[in-house]
Amino acid sequence: MGIWMDMFTKGFVKNTIRTFLLLSLVGLFIAGCSPKAVEKETEVPDATEEIDRNREAVQAVIEKEFTAPDNDYRKLRQATMIAQSQIKDPANFDALMEEPVYQEFTAYMEEIYAGYFTDNGYVNFINTAPAFMYSVYEGDYQLMPAAIEVTQNEQEPTLYDFTFQVTYTNKAETEEFNFAGNAMVPEEGKIGSIQFEDQDGLQTKLLEAH
Repeated sequence: MGIWMDMFTKGFVKNTIRTFLLLSLVGLFIAGCSPKAVEKETEVPDATEEIDRNREAVQAVIEKEFTAPDNDYRKLRQATMIAQSQIKDPANFDALMEEPVYQEFTAYMEEIYAGYFTDNGYVNFINTAPAFMYSVYEGDYQLMPAAIEVTQNEQEPTLYDFTFQVTYTNKAETEEFNFAGNAMVPEEGKIGSIQFEDQDGLQTKLLEAH
């Protein structure tokens, strides 16, 4: 009797598992053929979402560049310059690259900007102006961007035009400066190049103030 019950139990379990698997496969087949599943398979990326991510990348770079000066960048840049001056052969760039302070300096720049650029775009932005351009002037000043407008160019979809204002504050003095520019965004959320047009002479103001 015990053996018969054991065989019956095992058979019942096997049948139950077989039935469960069969029902699961049928359910998956039905779900796979349902309109929702077909719709999901044929779903295409939303062009509007891509444009928004491109705009967000451009706006983020403007905000980071013109919320200045970046004091962390200033300190790391100064330390790197000191380390460079202590190298016997100034042309020995490899020696500078091995310095921990230089590695920290490059890591900081990468942390701030690399995520918004293509690989080549980032290299060009860092090695040539305008990366951190508005953080290298001397003096006690503050810059703050506002009224940022980024629009996709109607003739060239990968080109984004923008305008914004920068509030310059130095002690009791406050002044507004207008900027315009454009950015090429060849990959989603990744800038290939960006340029700023200083329409009212903010750089001249920064130079004359010190």
